[in-house]
Amino acid sequence: MTSRVLDPREVDAGLRERYDVRGPRYTSYPPAPHFAEQDHDALAERWRARDGLADDPGLSLYLHVPFCRSRCLFCGCHTLGRRPEDQVDAHLGDLIAEMALVNGVIDPARPVRQVHLGGGTPNFLSVEQIHRLLGALEERFALQPDAERSVEVEPRSATPAKLDAFLDHGFERFSLGVQDFDPVVLEAVRRDQALVQVEEVVAHLRARGCREINFDLIYGLPGQTLASRDATLERVRALRPTRIALYSYAHVPWMQKHQQVLEGRGLPTPDEKVELFVGLAKGLEAAGYLPVGMDHFALPDDPLVAALEAGTLRRTFMGYTTGRGLDTVGMGISAISWVGSSYTQNHKDMDAWRQAVQAGELPWLRGFLLSQDDELRREVILEVSCTMRADLRALGDRFGLDAEAYFARELTRLAPLEADGLVQLHEGSIRVTELGRLFVRNVCMIFDRYLEQDPAQRRYSRTV
Repeated sequence: MTSRVLDPREVDAGLRERYDVRGPRYTSYPPAPHFAEQDHDALAERWRARDGLADDPGLSLYLHVPFCRSRCLFCGCHTLGRRPEDQVDAHLGDLIAEMALVNGVIDPARPVRQVHLGGGTPNFLSVEQIHRLLGALEERFALQPDAERSVEVEPRSATPAKLDAFLDHGFERFSLGVQDFDPVVLEAVRRDQALVQVEEVVAHLRARGCREINFDLIYGLPGQTLASRDATLERVRALRPTRIALYSYAHVPWMQKHQQVLEGRGLPTPDEKVELFVGLAKGLEAAGYLPVGMDHFALPDDPLVAALEAGTLRRTFMGYTTGRGLDTVGMGISAISWVGSSYTQNHKDMDAWRQAVQAGELPWLRGFLLSQDDELRREVILEVSCTMRADLRALGDRFGLDAEAYFARELTRLAPLEADGLVQLHEGSIRVTELGRLFVRNVCMIFDRYLEQDPAQRRYSRTV
């Protein structure tokens, strides 16, 4: 299922121009902009319906820690600046209270297969606060001994004692927000991070026996050049993380006002951005990394590659993960849950989230109740974005319908993409070609009926 990275510069310019439109990244379907205010009882009923299943897939828990030392200018996450320790303590009390509310709609005996801490900066917390939060999680949920535990780490505030606190609670995958190693680039995006800080974190984790280390890298930032790109690549090769998320910078200043500052700091042109991507992707491939999905790379023995080969790869708001089929329960401000045929998102405003929790109410701001049509389309989009293929006949067997007939219109709309060499269609199967990997979001968009309903609302990043 893996393939070499194609150089976009080898692609006909007219083809690139035709497919370079705005579209979702499909971390969910329907995409989050379509979530709306929903009846909480109806949402809770769909959560409760997942209890007691004979073939319970289990839970994936996500905890959002919103605090950061400072906000980087490229950031698109829901974060808060530095807060005094007593305010952080109070927030943790509310987050633990939310766990109890979740226990009211999700059976706490359900097996937890994954735990992920994100933010913000989870290691903004003190050692004592880390133990308090994770101890409460372990008390309230049935974490399995072999559950995958991962945490996002900001190298500047990742002290050995904090890393040890996570390790003591069984965390075995650490995702480092590196973004870039060039000091000029880091200064432009307001991130005072030194190479030695990343090196020290990696060395400490490996000394403690942890080998599953991720790097997040971003291309398309101001100040990035071919020379700085190559220098960053060499440092990545030397440190050799097991997995890399290579993200295209999503410039959406109409949603993230602070990003407007970057427009005066020399954002790369589209062609320059392609140059940056190609060099990084091909360099990673030459170093032994395999491309996974749209924007991840992993060493051959990484669990992400095993999940790709087994067909259990999953795309979520955290990017690509293992554990297809798990119900995801998000807790904390802005956290998104994906439970059965429903999505919920918590309040993004700290005060609104806190008031709901302290009133004994689940802090859901909005949600979505999926129809069977939504579930069908979600499965196709998930398959295409994860495995670069989809078997409509197998999907039809699962849902008890003729999926080829159901998606006849979409298959017709795929014909021009087949003529352009992006997909191959054969007896109900859709396969994204090597060329089509560059345009996989465009393939997914064919099955997105919400884009058709309101195309003027495509407030997304560009697909190429």
